[in-house]
Amino acid sequence: MALLLIGLVLVYSATFNETGSHWQKQLAYAIVGAMCLGGLQFVPSRFFYAMAYPFYALSLFPLLYIILFKRNSVERWISLPMGMHLQPSELAKFALLLAMARFLSIKPLSLQNPKGLIAPALLFFVPFVLVLNQPNLSTALSFVAMSLGMAYWAGLGVWEVILLISPVASVVLTFHQLAWTAMFLVLIGIMLKKRVSIQLFITILFLNISAGYGAIFIWNRLLYEHQRTRILTFVDPMRDPLGAGYQVLQSQVAIGSGRFLGKGLLQGTQTNLSFLPEEHTDFIFSVLGEQFGFAGCCLVLGLYFLLIFRIFRMNVDIKKRFVSLVAVGIAGIFSFHVIVNVAMTIGLMPVTGLPLPFLSYGGSFLITCLLLVGLLLNLRWSEHSI
Repeated sequence: MALLLIGLVLVYSATFNETGSHWQKQLAYAIVGAMCLGGLQFVPSRFFYAMAYPFYALSLFPLLYIILFKRNSVERWISLPMGMHLQPSELAKFALLLAMARFLSIKPLSLQNPKGLIAPALLFFVPFVLVLNQPNLSTALSFVAMSLGMAYWAGLGVWEVILLISPVASVVLTFHQLAWTAMFLVLIGIMLKKRVSIQLFITILFLNISAGYGAIFIWNRLLYEHQRTRILTFVDPMRDPLGAGYQVLQSQVAIGSGRFLGKGLLQGTQTNLSFLPEEHTDFIFSVLGEQFGFAGCCLVLGLYFLLIFRIFRMNVDIKKRFVSLVAVGIAGIFSFHVIVNVAMTIGLMPVTGLPLPFLSYGGSFLITCLLLVGLLLNLRWSEHSI
């Protein structure tokens, strides 16, 4: 509730001198989300377990609709009555969470049993690919964070998770041969120490080599010049301070100018003079830093830490495997959004368009966040066994 109220204040502060009533719409979304949160408390907890797979299947149809009928449009949502919109990727996030939790609650995972990874991999890849093709990379990556956390909780060891994500590291490190070689030596050392099967050993090395050289091929042959420029500008925003690097530089100026206590509510010059693009959505944390300073940022980050800590604390009190996996998945979603959004605003990660939970303007995402909290409350206090 504290995060939600702070978000409403920040949206108002970021848009009070613009046309439109963003904060009023955000308040309406919050009320709808709160009603959905409350409504979930009247749903028997067994329902979420029983309907996990049917709901997952139904969530794929809106994703297909976006790809088939809005492929050439920037819109990633479906219009609803009363001026509201449904973002299918948010619906898919909720559905994948339940389906993955149900499957993993029955069958533990291990890289030593590769066949056991096929079903959860398919559960993950279908919505992941559909969302990626919208295109909506940032939300697709949140699926990865959620699923990896649940896979770890379902039995994968830390070293197994490292092996699974190693091809992603190869994509980044392949442009620095020394770093890529060092990573290969670390992977080989891990696999020899854990005495993995020869099939798994060869598969991991093949995937990393393919990912590395595939990244080089894509960079040299498939990416356009403006796409390469955007990536290079992330590394050094000053390469294009008035173009691709503009958002990050203005965000850094806004946050830095807030100093310790900030300039005060409605007093942010970067925000009020519209130097900061998308200030009420992707860069709402920059508004917080400019107007409430380092102290305000620490307060909000502390609230996020408390929220995520309480979610993990559920697993101490409740031993039901399905509930534990749902909690870990939700913690993964919130953690990923907070880390990536904050890192994006201070220039540590590329601009991805990932909103900040409870603070950023947006109906579907805010309602989804409140639905996730409602699901946690339902499963936490329900006396029904699953």
